[in-house]
Amino acid sequence: MEIERELTFEDMSVHSPGAFSKGDAMRQLRTAPNAHSLRVALAELDQTSQSLTQMLNGAKEKALGNSDKDLERIKNNVKRMKFGTVELGTECAFLRSVLESALMPSAQNPPRETAAFVNANAAIKVLKDSNDREAKTVELLTQEVGAVAEQFQKLHETLTRRIEHLEQMEEKCELAESGLSDADLDAANGAHTHPEDQNLSLEQARAHIEALDAETKAVRNALRTRTAEVTTMAESLNPAKQKLKTVEAELRLFTGADTLQQRELDASSEIAETSAVATEQRLMIQALIGCEIVECDSEKLAVAVTTKIPQTQMSALEPVDGTPASKAATLVGGAVPGTPCFQRMHLVEIIFHPGSTAVKSVSLTPGDVPIDDVVASVVAAGACEKSLQSFLTEIKMRVAATSGRTEALTRTAAQTPMEWSAGASLVRVGLYSGTGGVAAMDVPLEWPMSNARVRVVGLAGLPPAVVAAAAPKVDPGGYTSIAAALRATQDALAGAGHVPTV
Repeated sequence: MEIERELTFEDMSVHSPGAFSKGDAMRQLRTAPNAHSLRVALAELDQTSQSLTQMLNGAKEKALGNSDKDLERIKNNVKRMKFGTVELGTECAFLRSVLESALMPSAQNPPRETAAFVNANAAIKVLKDSNDREAKTVELLTQEVGAVAEQFQKLHETLTRRIEHLEQMEEKCELAESGLSDADLDAANGAHTHPEDQNLSLEQARAHIEALDAETKAVRNALRTRTAEVTTMAESLNPAKQKLKTVEAELRLFTGADTLQQRELDASSEIAETSAVATEQRLMIQALIGCEIVECDSEKLAVAVTTKIPQTQMSALEPVDGTPASKAATLVGGAVPGTPCFQRMHLVEIIFHPGSTAVKSVSLTPGDVPIDDVVASVVAAGACEKSLQSFLTEIKMRVAATSGRTEALTRTAAQTPMEWSAGASLVRVGLYSGTGGVAAMDVPLEWPMSNARVRVVGLAGLPPAVVAAAAPKVDPGGYTSIAAALRATQDALAGAGHVPTV
């Protein structure tokens, strides 16, 4: 049974993502998704919804019974929760696009022409040059044929005129031999038209006519010969004409190839423009979510993560009762505020297994934030896209939580004896200002964010009977600060009859 969800259960929860990701319901849903595991996860989701409803109801009751300051604090907490959910969705979508997208052409990785494309372009250029030379040859042949045809036309017109003149002379000679009355008129007209024939005798005229007739026959024979030559030449031009048609067809094909090349150039330009737009959008997204990809290849991903550290919650900075800090807070109406909001940058280097998206190891620079449990979770998930998407978000949450946790623990340690470490959740606090026993407290690495609470997990240096009597009176759900947990523990011991020795 495949279960697809837009947001994971941890994204929608108001509790710690790490705690829920390690829970039985989520582990069952990842390893063997079925109807039962889905119902269990939905039940936890309902519990989260009920907790949100209870928070809102509590906020309403506080708004009716207490000051506006409490209501404003609750509103700010709800807004922070909404902002965290939106930010988580944005970062998940960004990481999904980074993991799924291929490398776009850039100045360092420009688009390259394939060897086949280069060879085809070279062959097209050679063929086009050859066709140009053949086209010039055909054009010269066409000009020569046109010149011969023009010469033939002029010769034909000249011979036609001379034949017509000879025919007229023959008609006039026949009229003269027949002795018709108009012979003198015709002779006069012939003498007027051709003065050189005016003094010719009949025998001379006949001889001249016979000479012209022989010349006409010779011209006709030459004309037939030239006509045959022209016909032969025209037939010899037929292959050239066919070749010319082939060249024209190939020229049209080359024109199409030029168009295709122009389209490829336009596509390359469009790709370059799209790459520039994608780069601009990626930089904008990186500025919005605070993650910048420094290096990315098949085996390594280096991301510069910028975390916005919020001001530490006032509830976590509550001073220990009976200390000078507590008296000063009573006078001024509250504890001294924490460090204002600021930003911190870390370099996260993720090493993948060869040929896979499964995480092999993770390093954080500078290494001042404990992330071993987060890294172990993403490594154990294997090639899980959803786990990798939420990884950087959990890193940023851990950085912000570590900053607030360090500030709160440092301030509390200055007020009462206490042993603590930035990389361990177990904290030992001295009871009664260090004069009567030690309380072991579990301070989660996510505290004071993600609604994490301080829980009392053990008492040392006290009679067992007193410890057994006081244990049920301590809230197992935890407290908002170490001072509150310490106060509740000492009240429980007092209720069990324990009297501290000063």
